[in-house]
Amino acid sequence: MAGLRCNIVTPTESVLESEASYIDIPAWDGQKGVAAGAAPFLVRLGQGRLRVEKAGGGTENYLLNGGFAQMNGGTLTILADAATPVAALNASEAEKELSAANSEGLKAGSLEARATAEQRQRLAYARVALARSSRR
Repeated sequence: MAGLRCNIVTPTESVLESEASYIDIPAWDGQKGVAAGAAPFLVRLGQGRLRVEKAGGGTENYLLNGGFAQMNGGTLTILADAATPVAALNASEAEKELSAANSEGLKAGSLEARATAEQRQRLAYARVALARSSRR
């Protein structure tokens, strides 16, 4: 399938520039699939797995932590706050991070602190799930 390009950019680096056949992104309100011919859109990203099925074969997976995605003219540009290759995730470190995030969530007092703690928990849950799935 031709005509779909994926660019992933963070504040510090260009992570990926590739032709793709299908892209699955973690929008703020759930997963969104993108294929060639998709209508233009702009969506806020949440935390979770980004899957890029490359046009020549193969799949790349990343853990995204927020940002925006824009589809325009056959190119999906992902402006992510952070994008970590799933292969670089460590399950035991991710589980420690989740435990710390859960402890922080129990101690959060103000609404702002609670929202920050819940965002950290969502990211930690996603990190653990992806780290565990990459061990298989």
